[in-house]
Amino acid sequence: MRDSRILIRFAGRETPESVLYDLPGVARVVVSWLDFEKLLDAAFEQVRLYSQSDVAVSLRLLRALGDIGATTRDLAQHRILVERGRRVVSGCATRLRESELAELHARLRALESLARQG
Repeated sequence: MRDSRILIRFAGRETPESVLYDLPGVARVVVSWLDFEKLLDAAFEQVRLYSQSDVAVSLRLLRALGDIGATTRDLAQHRILVERGRRVVSGCATRLRESELAELHARLRALESLARQG
């Protein structure tokens, strides 16, 4: 998923200042930046809804969340990623077979483990 590469880059950066000033110190521009959580939802929420009946897409989505988590040490971002991973698995709970759900749970445990290490 290309979106994971974008989020990996985003997660490793500090959010820029929202107010830009000119040289005498007068505020000239105010920018409302997307935060990590909103960007994550914009990138993956539709995919998550689609993936509820598709194990391959769900597994790939969990992998993308793990890839993003592996690149950041920010505990708040880790919590958000784990919560999104849990949403993926719970959305699939009634639509996939037990063997498929077992794969999803294993990938979710890996994501949770990564967050605990952060």
